[in-house]
Amino acid sequence: MQQPGMEGLEQLAWLMDRAFQIPGTKIRVGLDALLGLLPVGGDLLTGIVQVGLVLVAFKRYRVPKPVAARMAANVLLDTALGSIPLVGDLFDVAFKANTRNIKLLQQVAEQRRRNETASSRSSVLFLVGIAGVLLLTLSLVFIGFVTVVAWLVKRPWF
Repeated sequence: MQQPGMEGLEQLAWLMDRAFQIPGTKIRVGLDALLGLLPVGGDLLTGIVQVGLVLVAFKRYRVPKPVAARMAANVLLDTALGSIPLVGDLFDVAFKANTRNIKLLQQVAEQRRRNETASSRSSVLFLVGIAGVLLLTLSLVFIGFVTVVAWLVKRPWF
């Protein structure tokens, strides 16, 4: 059993992630992937819809803060990577942030229905993993930058 009004969020996630089937395949896409084809504005628009879904989950359904943070991380990943031309469009088709966020909301609702404390352990681990990947990426970018600057400084200029 789900909380009242959750079916509207599920329909929104379906529309954004799985509403249309690509002919001749089993691949389903939604407005997120289709609007993502529009440069800059499409990803921004779908990101706003996704943020709205997270805010409703946090305010109305009172998901724990780590779960809301994981949902926000899903939105940030989808929006940031989705804005990369072509690669981002393929990412949008595969990642389906809205569906992931609805599943997180449903897990919290199910735990509450069973009178259990809503677990946020997996969300915390996910966020730690994302932070680790981000830190590693930033470190590699910094090392690359320092390497290029050192090469430019040592290079003889004629």
